[in-house]
Amino acid sequence: MEEAHVVCRQLRCGAAVGAPKESKFGPGIGPVWFHYIYCKGQESVITECSYPPLKDHRTEGYSHNKDAGAICSAREVRLKDGAHHCEGRVEVKHQGEWGTVNDHSWSLEAAAVVCRELECGAAINASRGAHFGPGTGPIWFQYIYCNGTESSLMECSYPPLKNHLPEGLSHDRDAGAVCSALEVRLKDGAHSCEGRVEVKHQGEWGTVNDHNWNIEGAQVVCRQLGCGAAIDAPGGAYFGPGIGPIWFHSVNCQGKESLLTVCRYPSLKDYRPEGLSHDQDAGAVCSALELRLRDGAHSCEGRVEVKHQGEWGTVNDYNWNIEEARVVCRQLRCGPAVDAPQRSKFGPGTGPIWFHYIYCKGQESAINECSYPVVIDHHLEGHSHNKDAGVVCSVLEVRLKDGAHHCEGRVEVKHQGEWGTVNDDTWSMEEAQVVCRQLKCGAATDAPRGAYFGSGIGPIWFQYVYCNGTEAMLTQCSYPPLKDHHPEGLSHDGDAGAVCSALELRLKDGAHSCEGRVEVKHQGEWGTVNDQNWSLEEAAVVCRQLGCGAAINASRGVHFGPGIGPIWFQYIYCKGTESVFTTCAYPVLKDYRPEVLSHDQDAGAVCSALEVRLNDGTHRCEGRVEVKHQGEWGTVNDHNWSMEEAAVVCRQLGCGGAVDAPKRAKFGPGVGPIWFHYIYCKGQESAITRCSYPTVKDHRPEGHSHDKDAGAVCSALELRLKDGAHRCEGRVEVKHQGEWGTVNDLNWSLEEASVVCRQLGCGTAVDAPKGAKFGPGIGPTWFDYIYCKGPESAITECSYPTVKDYRPEHHSHDKDAGAVCSGFVRLVEGDGPCLGRVEVHSGEDWTPVSDGNFALSTAHVICADLGCGTAGFVLGPVPFRESDGQVWAEEFRCKGEEPKLQFCPRVPCPGGTCHHSGAAQVVCSAYSEVQLMSNGTSQCEGQVKMNTSGRWRALCASHWSLANANVVCRQLGCGVAISTPRRPHFVEGSDQISTVRFHCSGAESFLWSCPVTVLGGPDCSHGNTASVICSGNQTQVLPQCNDSVSEPAGSAASEESAPYCSDSRQLRLVDGGGPCAGRVEILDQGSWGTICDDGWDLDDARVVCRQLSCGDALNAMVGAGSGAIWLDELNCTGNESHVWNCPSRGWGRHDCRHKEDAGVICSEFLALRMVSEDQQCAGWLEVFYNGTWDSVCRSPMEDITMSMICRQLGCGDSGNLNSSVALREGSRPQWVDGIQCQKTDTSLWQCPSDPWNYTSCSPKEEAYISCAGGRHQSCPTAAPCTDREKLRLRGGDSECSGRVEVWHSGSWGTVCDDSWSLAEAEVVCQQLGCGQALEAMRAATFGPGNGNIWLDEVRCGGRESSLWDCAAEPWGQSDCKHEEDAGVRCSGTRTTSNPLPGIFSLPEVLCLILGALLFLVLIILVTQLLRWRAERRALSSYEDALAEAVYEDLDHLVSQKEDLLGSPVNKMPCYMRDDEDNHDHRSAPAPDQRTDAPGEDYDDAEEVPLPGAPSTSQGSEEEVPPEKVDAMSSSQTGSSLNISREAADPREEESPWLLQWEEADTGYDDVELSAL
Repeated sequence: MEEAHVVCRQLRCGAAVGAPKESKFGPGIGPVWFHYIYCKGQESVITECSYPPLKDHRTEGYSHNKDAGAICSAREVRLKDGAHHCEGRVEVKHQGEWGTVNDHSWSLEAAAVVCRELECGAAINASRGAHFGPGTGPIWFQYIYCNGTESSLMECSYPPLKNHLPEGLSHDRDAGAVCSALEVRLKDGAHSCEGRVEVKHQGEWGTVNDHNWNIEGAQVVCRQLGCGAAIDAPGGAYFGPGIGPIWFHSVNCQGKESLLTVCRYPSLKDYRPEGLSHDQDAGAVCSALELRLRDGAHSCEGRVEVKHQGEWGTVNDYNWNIEEARVVCRQLRCGPAVDAPQRSKFGPGTGPIWFHYIYCKGQESAINECSYPVVIDHHLEGHSHNKDAGVVCSVLEVRLKDGAHHCEGRVEVKHQGEWGTVNDDTWSMEEAQVVCRQLKCGAATDAPRGAYFGSGIGPIWFQYVYCNGTEAMLTQCSYPPLKDHHPEGLSHDGDAGAVCSALELRLKDGAHSCEGRVEVKHQGEWGTVNDQNWSLEEAAVVCRQLGCGAAINASRGVHFGPGIGPIWFQYIYCKGTESVFTTCAYPVLKDYRPEVLSHDQDAGAVCSALEVRLNDGTHRCEGRVEVKHQGEWGTVNDHNWSMEEAAVVCRQLGCGGAVDAPKRAKFGPGVGPIWFHYIYCKGQESAITRCSYPTVKDHRPEGHSHDKDAGAVCSALELRLKDGAHRCEGRVEVKHQGEWGTVNDLNWSLEEASVVCRQLGCGTAVDAPKGAKFGPGIGPTWFDYIYCKGPESAITECSYPTVKDYRPEHHSHDKDAGAVCSGFVRLVEGDGPCLGRVEVHSGEDWTPVSDGNFALSTAHVICADLGCGTAGFVLGPVPFRESDGQVWAEEFRCKGEEPKLQFCPRVPCPGGTCHHSGAAQVVCSAYSEVQLMSNGTSQCEGQVKMNTSGRWRALCASHWSLANANVVCRQLGCGVAISTPRRPHFVEGSDQISTVRFHCSGAESFLWSCPVTVLGGPDCSHGNTASVICSGNQTQVLPQCNDSVSEPAGSAASEESAPYCSDSRQLRLVDGGGPCAGRVEILDQGSWGTICDDGWDLDDARVVCRQLSCGDALNAMVGAGSGAIWLDELNCTGNESHVWNCPSRGWGRHDCRHKEDAGVICSEFLALRMVSEDQQCAGWLEVFYNGTWDSVCRSPMEDITMSMICRQLGCGDSGNLNSSVALREGSRPQWVDGIQCQKTDTSLWQCPSDPWNYTSCSPKEEAYISCAGGRHQSCPTAAPCTDREKLRLRGGDSECSGRVEVWHSGSWGTVCDDSWSLAEAEVVCQQLGCGQALEAMRAATFGPGNGNIWLDEVRCGGRESSLWDCAAEPWGQSDCKHEEDAGVRCSGTRTTSNPLPGIFSLPEVLCLILGALLFLVLIILVTQLLRWRAERRALSSYEDALAEAVYEDLDHLVSQKEDLLGSPVNKMPCYMRDDEDNHDHRSAPAPDQRTDAPGEDYDDAEEVPLPGAPSTSQGSEEEVPPEKVDAMSSSQTGSSLNISREAADPREEESPWLLQWEEADTGYDDVELSAL
């Protein structure tokens, strides 16, 4: 055992436990150097023992079968029962049991070794005679002899370890040690990592003599301070002579030590009396090393790079293995190392090779704690980047599983994507404490073993973990390589667990919440902290954790009175820089009152809640940094001041990122105290009180002046979500230094997205997409990462590195982060995001808001919140649905000035219920205010100006009408409109005149309630602005206009000379697909009626179009309405201001039926369609304007414009421009360009654009649009089709030969020739009317097709009527290529009729047809005789319509169409019985109407059916209250919004007025049209 002891001592492996012989660990190989060794057991190395000359003894007959071995017990050392962990009784753990050291020969040298080994600085005392109380258990050491320079107690001399109690030794002579934990600092340098080396010993700072001082000593100082590598080791008081003691005579370091106290040095004392002076003080210059992994798949793998002296360089792979990789992963908090690749696996780096090699044990927390030579560029030594070292880490997650709550349970670790457990070998409270700390669950209460919380499943990742209890996370502890230890015999019966108690902290019985007795809540009970070792450092951590600023005092001895309950902490030791109490060092938490502690020694703290401000800058986010402490503002010295510290100040003030960190009183010297000597921040803290700094006091007496006051320049960060479907989803973008940039998705999760949503007032986070889900951004990538806990109110309160453009560091926009928020309010079930039913998010689901007490001011706030303008108006309520569930339980009482709805006051609904009439509906508008300006003042007459999106603009007079003017007067409380004079008004040169065209009926409450057209608005001259003269009195009653007096024919009456009288009549066009086309209707005495078409011509139509601000008349049409017929035989000159001012038979006098109701198409009528061969929702975009269908130009066509077009066509909510299609054949006008829709627009007609122009762009710029919601047509033509029309031949030499193609799922495809024969060809030829089949062609005889191969293995009998009747594989399932496309060659040319299958012969079929025709002729003749007058009238009106100017025609063969509201309409006239019309009682004549109207057999001519839902006039027989007229107008005109309308088919089709009027063949008559 003696020899084994020496081996264990030399290897620093503790004491020998066994000395096995005869190759217990297997025979070795190579020479047998030692014949024997003889040791006494006290030697420090085997070379001090006795042994014969070294040679290979195998030649003497010795073999490896007798190789010696050793089993060591790696000892642990601790100091027990002292005031802190660096003083107490010396105890050693041997064979798993703690024992003591006898004080025989115990000295300061031996105590120095203990202090060095425990990293507790220098020895102050070597106590004897059980000074710290007698221990228990074995006495392992009989004696121990050290010279004081050893690094470990095991390197000293001592006899074999055993329990010496049986030999008469007792614990009354247990040895002890008192250490002074040496603090080290660098003083008087330019920053905290350079300066004179100073050491704090026995409470006093002193210096180090430069005798034997070199770069190795400086390296240890830099490592100890976390300052990276040593650059220089200057002597001779390079940084000025120090003051006080010279503690170190000399220091001898190898450069690999972790602390200065681990180096060799003589006893610490003041060496000035021995002739040393401060002229030889040693110094050090360090370069703080930064570390990163580069060019890997993620941030936790890649080439190892180190930043030294401001430049990134690499590490040579000499000696590189998993131990070094483990330290890198631990330093970067990337979990355990998975691999340590060499030879530039991640590509060769660039720049210096800073490290020749690094040697780590694998347990260090950072690489600067490892051993390595001086950091220089090793390029010069011949090293190249072909041997750069790399690392692959696995980020470990930790959790507690199967406990009662998330802070207790079985310890599980996620490694390589799989959860596994930890074996309980060596598991103790120290390891459990680290788990609890990492999970932020407070202190460990228990460390159960033996699968206390049940056996886990999956791998056992940790064979064991050894922690000292102070680590921040499990990966900073010591453990063997991670792997599944199941194969090594470990089982889940030994799974480790932890029970944590989330510690709460408070200050009790003080004058305020930031002072008092320190109390901690553990296991549900509040207790105190004993004041042993209590100092300002511990109090500082308490103040920091509570957000109470800096510590002013650390009171002891019940300054705030004795507490009650347990004393949880025997002591606590903090450095003063920790962020929370639980990260300090302290013994196991328990009630220490039974150990004779009392509340007479309860610790207390007095904090000063620090306020921070920036003073004397140009704005509140830049200036000199000032801190308020003890009620007085003071400054911060710029020592160590950098961008990291400035970033924290900016974050604390909510001022975004730091732009600059100026020093030397750039913003002028401050006044008052200099509270901070320095501040050291990592840059991710939320407030400066979370950073490290010395005691806050006035540092002016120490020689500091305001000439070095620190400053900060911040850039207030703006935040937005971009390219989402609404403002509350999209790519996260931040505005910094005036430029928008993105956020990298490293570490991006729902917590970060939650903060973004909260900051934007967008409710809760629903998703946190990564990988540029909303498309890659442009510009800088400002954030490398952001780490948030989730409750922060803004991202600037989260942790993040310096805000800069990270693209030069190889970040790309392919990893831009995004967020999807619920939002707090939305408008649904409307045509766009800016109108509809109001719903708010409850945190779980969307809930409707009742219309009870719902005010216009609330609507304004909702519109502003949604980015839909600042104006809104409220529609009538919509009934609640059964699926709505609950209704929002509060009423919003907004004032209208709040930025978001959630900021509005709320009150509970009366009686606790909020159902009322239904859900509130809101329509938002870009138009918010209107005024009449004259001589610079607003009054009741003058130039019309409107606030559009926050800008006042005059309105153009080109489409201004008296009806529009009447709405403006009513809205302003100025009575009614008298006239709209055309007079010049001054308009500032820079102001653009608005060309918005309103089509008011005159009864609307707001101008923006009227139908609006903006598209194609012409430029307006400054002298052509709209004006209004109002009556000036809201209550004034004007004389009624004389209905019986018509303007004489030929008068030039205009709106400028309108009579000064009140006219309650209104005019509208209905069922035409828009406000500028349809049947003419007039509202009089609450009833809508029509105009008879007797004498109806273009002059009459022009008056209607002008009165409605719809331009000129294109055609005068006929269409059937209902209700009264107000006018007949109208004879307008075309210049009248109102249609009822034209000469006529008199009001209500007529001899007409509704079959003769007059209609009109005006030049401002607009319609929209897509032109395509085979798809409804993709094609060339065309707009109908001024009588022609023409193309639309594609510039700029942003996403919102595409969405508007697709939505208007019933083709989904998004689309894209297709620029790859071939140029369109033929020539046509290009009507409009520059369409730029806004969020508030509800149709394309409201979108601003360039003026109408016959050649707005070149043919190659015509827009071809594909909508995402496109539905393929069931037929290749717009009309219903037969099987014959779904079959065609292509590529042949005649129409009856070629490749067979079939129509399916919206596209043409081919047929595979598998099983293709003459029988199948016969069916095709017969189906196409091409006679008999001559050949069945195979192998793509007529050329290969494209697209889908729809049919395969077609098998026909030859007599089927259609190819669809034949057997075949399912549609689209084929194993063929287009080289196998089938074809046919038929005998004849295509016939115009399809042969009728069945038993009838051709003569029989002809007889049936002729008989039917004769029967129809007889019916027609009888009908004509009975109804000759009606036929004459219908024929006359039809001929008049054909005589008008015609530009194009649509296909009259299409039998069924639908108007914009989705109701069917026949394009061709059909005949019906008169009594079907007359059965409607609402056709009864008005009281003053003539009764000489013809009888029921008056006319058999067909009424032209009108599109849409049932005619609006059919529902107007009832008296309409005046207050409902506006609502009726909104719902009954084509361009106003009807949120609750049904849509039987999402496709909107063209106006029947357009179908009546067009006659010429357009060339693409098989296309469905859409009008609006």
